[in-house]
Amino acid sequence: MLLSSACSTQPTQLEQFIAAPDSDAVAQLLHQEALFNRQPAPLNTPDQHILAVTAEMRYFVNEHVPPVLTPRARLRYLVDAMVRPRQLGIRYQPGITQSAADTFEDPQGDCLSLSLLFIALAREAKLDVYFNEVSVPPSWEMLSNSSSAIYKHINAVVDLGNGQREVIDFSVDIYDYRYPQKRVSDDIAAAQYYSNLGVGALNSKNYGDAYLYLRRALYLGPDEAYIWGNLGVLFRREGHNDEAELAFLKALSLDPEESASLSNLARLYRSSGRKDRAKQLEQVIESRQRDNPFWHYSRSRAAFERGDYPQALNSIKRAIRLDKNEYRFYQFAAVIFRSQGNTDKYHEYGLKAAHAKLKQGK
Repeated sequence: MLLSSACSTQPTQLEQFIAAPDSDAVAQLLHQEALFNRQPAPLNTPDQHILAVTAEMRYFVNEHVPPVLTPRARLRYLVDAMVRPRQLGIRYQPGITQSAADTFEDPQGDCLSLSLLFIALAREAKLDVYFNEVSVPPSWEMLSNSSSAIYKHINAVVDLGNGQREVIDFSVDIYDYRYPQKRVSDDIAAAQYYSNLGVGALNSKNYGDAYLYLRRALYLGPDEAYIWGNLGVLFRREGHNDEAELAFLKALSLDPEESASLSNLARLYRSSGRKDRAKQLEQVIESRQRDNPFWHYSRSRAAFERGDYPQALNSIKRAIRLDKNEYRFYQFAAVIFRSQGNTDKYHEYGLKAAHAKLKQGK
């Protein structure tokens, strides 16, 4: 009954806090270099460098992808050359965001880095390819006990003509074709790139660089709610609470379901003495999280992304206890066990995932 009551009042509670803040005040959030001891810097610089192709990359494509082949054959040759250890040997490594050229030189990185490299090489191979944003259950990287920041999943789609498309995803068992997904522009992919760099700088307490990265990300993707939330985290970490509140409110005005901004705003209200507002938001948060297996799943994914495998296991096991029929939970548990080198548990949970998937008729 408590859960149902909280859910039934959620829209009313949120309406008090997600009204769009003053647009001029929000716009000024991108011109606060002085707060971070940085000189004013232009926002409208080109971002082609993240997809730039070097001479070595062109040689790689010419060497491994015969241009006379059909698009599907060229795609197969390119992917094979990228994944084979004796050729390029790319490796999914969460937490590393690099440009296409840097990933070619150091062939490891997160989903965005590997997608940047693939798209740069695929376009060099004359393939029609674009970025694809995937709506996986939300995950957020915990920065501390009092703040969090959002990451997104992205891969690539190759249009082979005649209505045929193929998704290329180099991450480890994260992508599922059943997830909602949409085509996004190069600018939105670049916005995610700068947001990732900003969160990395924030983790390293390099707040000046974090600000420049996040403001650049928001110039490229002004409607990306999670980036506004990350900017709010940065302002709050530096003690600029008014600016942080504006950023969180902007995020929630764009997406009322933006969980990290909701949590961070509640913490901001609590720490600044606005306990009534904090309590109302905390009730909304509790209604979303309590007994929600996908919330625990998202925490497991966040822990996995930062290499905290014990915490990832604890969270995914909680998700499984709450929903024993969701095959993706067992599947992700198997991924964690494999990363730990536990072959027996990897096979055990892989079988459980297969049984659960079969039971669901998928």
